[in-house]
Order: sequence, then structure tokens, then C-alpha cells
Amino acid sequence: MRKKSRSLKVLTAVTLSAALLLPSVQAPSAYAAASGEHLTGLATVLQPIIDAAEEHGVGVSVDIEDLSGTYGHETIELGSQDAYYSASIIKLALIATLMQEVDAGQHTLDETLTVKPEDVVGGAGSLQKEKFPQDVTIGRLAKLMITQSDNTATNVLIGLVGFDKVNAFIKSQGFTVTHLGRKMMTPAKSPAEDNYTSAPEMLTLLDRIYNAEVVSAKSRDQILEWMKAQEVNTKFGAVLQGKPIAHKTGELGDVSHDVGYFLIPGREIAIAVLTKVLKPEDAGKAQELDNPYVQRIAKATYNYLSDHPSSAASTASAWPAMSLAVAPIIDAAEREGIRVSVDIKDLSGQAGGAEVLLGSRQSYMPASTIKMALVSTLMQQVDKGALTLGQKVTVEPDDVVGGTGSLQKETFPQDVTIERLARLMITQSDNTATNVLIDVVGLDKVQALMDQLGLKTMHLGRKMFAAAPTPAQDNYIDAADLVTLLAKIYNHEFLSTQSSEQIINWMKAQEVNTKFGAALPDAPIAHKTGENANVTHDVGYFLVPGKEVAISVMTEVTTTGSFDEAQAIGNPVVQSVAKAVYSSLTNNVKFTDVKPGYWAESLIESAAAANVVKGSTSSTFSPERDITRAEFVSLLARSLGLAASTGGQPFADVPSEAWYASDVAAAQAAGIALGSDGSFRPNASISRAEVMSLITRAYEYKHGKVAVPSAAASFKDGKSIPSWASEAVAKAVSLQLVNGYPDGTLRPGNPATRAEAVKLIADLRFQL
Repeated sequence: MRKKSRSLKVLTAVTLSAALLLPSVQAPSAYAAASGEHLTGLATVLQPIIDAAEEHGVGVSVDIEDLSGTYGHETIELGSQDAYYSASIIKLALIATLMQEVDAGQHTLDETLTVKPEDVVGGAGSLQKEKFPQDVTIGRLAKLMITQSDNTATNVLIGLVGFDKVNAFIKSQGFTVTHLGRKMMTPAKSPAEDNYTSAPEMLTLLDRIYNAEVVSAKSRDQILEWMKAQEVNTKFGAVLQGKPIAHKTGELGDVSHDVGYFLIPGREIAIAVLTKVLKPEDAGKAQELDNPYVQRIAKATYNYLSDHPSSAASTASAWPAMSLAVAPIIDAAEREGIRVSVDIKDLSGQAGGAEVLLGSRQSYMPASTIKMALVSTLMQQVDKGALTLGQKVTVEPDDVVGGTGSLQKETFPQDVTIERLARLMITQSDNTATNVLIDVVGLDKVQALMDQLGLKTMHLGRKMFAAAPTPAQDNYIDAADLVTLLAKIYNHEFLSTQSSEQIINWMKAQEVNTKFGAALPDAPIAHKTGENANVTHDVGYFLVPGKEVAISVMTEVTTTGSFDEAQAIGNPVVQSVAKAVYSSLTNNVKFTDVKPGYWAESLIESAAAANVVKGSTSSTFSPERDITRAEFVSLLARSLGLAASTGGQPFADVPSEAWYASDVAAAQAAGIALGSDGSFRPNASISRAEVMSLITRAYEYKHGKVAVPSAAASFKDGKSIPSWASEAVAKAVSLQLVNGYPDGTLRPGNPATRAEAVKLIADLRFQL
């Protein structure tokens, strides 16, 4: 990760050509080079997508810069930073040069140019279909060049501005890769006369346009207006329809790019995503192979920006046992390219009605979990007397659709009761039954109920297996809305007791047991699954007597578009969450030496219930005993969801067979556990200063480097803080990861106790 100033790579024409033919060279991880605070997490989210692309023969270069200041004006570079054939994104260099000349009074956008028949070329754009000769304004030509990538308009503007002026502009920016060497649809006479660019240079150009450094503010606004009106929506636009973005695409047989701006208010970024096919046998297939990765990167980036910083207060501390159990699973999944949302609400009152929402707060394709909205509306109509479950509906042959469910295998026309249709929809996720019920109930009534219940995201806009004409007519859901709906069903807030219990009984009879059902085959649960494309979800109730909860687990696998692969990757995550939540509910942990009223009693019991920490024996915890270095690092690694390392042990005094060996290795690989002189001293006690250093590095592992506060908190014993720990301690105190004692001391040299360790880990986890 780099700050705004950049050192651009120098490639000669010869190395340019070679770079385009060689496999991509992975740039060092932006995570490892983190120098800022917030975009580190985005790098973590995007790296698995880039890795997956490389594995499938697609080279990717991603550069993203914070324009808003929200993320410290940081820049991340991921993937290969090679030179690429520029395709139509080179037109941004042309438009910048043109608008400089407009700013200088050399041209106006109202000025007309005569487009002659010999100017017309094929490829993208509508201008070629008109009659010529024709006088066309420079403004219209520029708009067509950006919004449609019109090649005829581009070539006419190249003729106006000239290759020399465009390349002089490029050179004036310090660019050594970007080059305009030929007109559109014209073969290059030599490699040196082709069109090239790179992600870093394209990002720099976007930055300088946005900040009105290379054109006036008026011209900047005009360029952005054209980019916002982009009509080529096969990449960013395919997954971000209706979102505030401005972009310019580029594509040839072997490359596919999109560059531009994501303009979420207060979170604006510039982004450049360049891709190319790497395998000779895939020549000419860039649109088929590369576009899905550009789309996934765009969507993952947009979701990350929408989630960070969170617009709502964290709920993690509302239910420590659940947060400590589930958050590490979400973190580990994120590092594998899986977006996860988990919402859990106490229905029993045992946890005081607590609710915790973890992971992404953005919407998902709901798949069949949206059927909970339909069945709720159906049963509301039953309660009103508008429908009855015994009422029969004629299912016609043209009602039949594929996917899940057994109804499609029967003979039609056939009269089927509403009760059977509803049962099949919930127990089998039957799509034919669902579509028939949509006709019976009506989409408008479903939306009216969602509005009545205050559900802002949950939306049923189309039938199963039907295409949505517009984004507003598609199906959406988020974890919070689902849990709200589940809680209202359970508590009979809008349905009769009979109707609520009927829905839950159908859910108890769930036949699709690939998620919650696979993890908890014998547990008292009631649930509804959903799976489609690259999403896999499960929602419902864990009905542990006296500890009942509503739960929704939603996942999106960002590394693939394959349904089977997404289920194979996503289902284990849903299962892991289910096991962790159920274990936390049923793990009734009490330690005889943690007395009622002890200052860390609830956190110790929560951490033990979450299986984050173990007792010193089956019945005791030893809260005041000094914690060892091995115990603390193992606890820290588990709380972060760090994958157990399978590599060699980095410390000579950590036996490979030791119970803590994999956790220590994982923490070391993450740059958290450093050791000294090649040793770790696993059985030694750990000082509070050492603990503060470890948790600060853990925080920075997640969020990126934190600036040392200019005004550090003062403690009576501040002079006893070791010099090697002073910065980490200052950061930890500033981030409120640690506090001093009531007497105004910090006691950095004191050994940390097991109780203090649990408190520190919990506070860290709630801040992440």
C-alpha cells in the first residue's frame, strides 16, 4: 500500500512488448507493505479474487486510490503491474489532452468537424451507422468516445489533436508505459507503435483528472459527466447498475479493462482494473474469461467501501459469546474470498434479548431465503380470511420451472392445495410451487408487508428463474432483515400463533440439509436454505430449550461464478458458523474459581462458551495465574481466525508437536508474533508491555499501520514502559485496546494474568 505520491516504473518499447507476452509477476502484497489504516482490509478482500483469476489463466492488475481522505488518501496495488495493451482506456489520455486544449481556448465543444466516409471504422460506437460527410460537434464526438467507446469519433478526435500532442501530454505526466501509437481498428506497424498503458499510470491519470490538476474543474466535471453516462456495461456496470460510478471500459481479444471512479459520498475512490488472458489457447477469449473477474473485483470493492467505515455502531460487544465464536470464522472466510454476514438474535430472554450483527452489512442475492417473505405474506392473507390452506390452485404446464423441488416431476394441469404448495416451497425450496404462490399472493402484497415491518432491503421483485428487467425488480436480502422477520414470526407480531407455528413447523421439516442441517443433523432447529450462482445461505431458529435464537448466515463466494464450486466453498463456512453458535448456546461453562461478581466473570464464561479459551482444568480457570507466551499467542491467533500454519516452525524452541505450535507459526506468518534471537520462550510469562505490542500488531494486521498518536496518554509509571514497546503501547491506549489501572498506573512490566488476557482479547475483537 502506498501513499498518493508514486514512483512509476520505466519500461522501454522492447520490454513493453516482452511484458505483454510473459506471464504476470505478482506484486508484493499490499497487506505486507501496509502504510495506511483502512484500505488494508480491501486488499485482503481482493487478493483471493486475483489469485483465482491467475489460477484460471487470467492476469489481473488492480490499483485503487482513496480520493475522499476517509482512508488517508492511500493507494493499493495488487496483482501484476505489467504493461497492457490499452484497448479503449487509452481514450482517457486523449480526452484529457483535448480538454486541455478546450481550457486553453484552442477549441470549443460546440465547434464542428466534418466526418468523412473514409473516417468511418467498425467496432464499438453508433456513429458509423450514420450518413457521411456530416458535421459533428467536438462535444458530441467526445461524448460518443467515452460513453460508447465510439471508434469513429475517437479517430476523428485523434486527427484533430494529433498523436504528438497526446504523447507529449502523457510524457508530461511522467508516464513511461502509456502510449498512443495508432488509431482505433488500425494495426500497429510495430510493437512500439501500438497502444499501451498500466494500472498505476491509469490510476494516476484518474487522480489528476479528478483533482483538476491536468484540466480545469469545469472540464473535469464534463469528463465525469460523460463517464457517469457510460453505456458499455459489461464490467463495472454489469454488477453496479444504478450505483454512483463513472467509468471507461476497454476491450480487445486478449484484454478486458475498466477504470474510473466509485463515487459513494465521502468514500470516493479511483480504480483501475486491467486484465489479460495468459494462455495461448485462450487467445481471443478475454471477454468470456476476464469480464467475470473485473465484475467480482468491482462488486467486492463497492461492498467493502459501503461497509467500511461502518455507518452503524458495532454490535459485537452486545453478545460476547456469539461475537467471539463467530467473528474468527468470518475473518478466516474473508481471507479466502468469501463475504459473510451473520445476524443472531436472542428470542428467549436468556441473553437479555441481545442481537449481534457480524460481517458485511450489504445486501445479497437472496436465492430461496426470499421465500420467507412470501410465506409470511401468504399466512397473513390466511389470517385475514382472504385465503385458506385447503384452497386449491390449478398448476398449469407452463407454471413448471426447473431447479429445486419435486413438483416439476408431476403431471399437469393439476389442482394443488395452497398448504401443499407452501410446504413444498419451504421444505424443498420448490420453485414451481413458489411461482404459483407468487401469482396467488401477488408481489405487491409481499412488498406491502415488508414495508409494514420496516424491512428496508428485503425485496421480492421477480419469480424464480425469471430475469429481472431492472435492478429494482430483482430479489434482495440482508442478514438483519431476515432475522427481524424471523423474530417477528416467532413472537406472533403480525401473524396469529397458529400461522407462526405453521411456518416454523414447515421449517422444522426442512429437506435441504446441506448447511445448518449438515452441521446439526440431530439438533432442534427450523430453517430455510437458499443457494444460487455464487451465494449460499441458511436462516432460521436454533430451538435450544430456554436459549432459542433466530439466526441468518449469508455468504457470497467472490472467487468463482460456478454454482457447484461456490457451494463447495461456501457451505462449510455456513456449517462452521452453525456449529459455533450452537456450541456456544449449549456450552454451559462455569468455573469454580471464577466467583460471582468477579470483574471478568462474564467475559471468561463467554470466551469459554465460544471455545476461544480453555479452563486450566475441567472445572477451574485460574484467572489470576500468569498466562504464558504460548497460551496468549494461541488465544490471539484463534480469536483472529488465523489458519494453522503447515510450514516449518519459525522458532527453534517451539517443538512441532506442541499443542500451540501451529498457532504460534500462524501468528508469526501474520507478522504478529516476532520472538527474539530465533526463540519464542513459549513457557515464559508474558508482560503487559509484550501483550500490548502483540494486540497492536494484531489490530494493524486487520486494519493497516496506525499512526503513533502525537499526544500519548500519561501514566504514573510511564517511564517504565520499555523503549521497544513505547509506540505500540501508545497506539494501544489511543485505540482503547488497553486501559490503565484505577490508580493511574499501566504496570507494563507486570506479568499478564489469564483473566486480563481474556479481557484484552475480547476488547480487541470488539474493535475489529
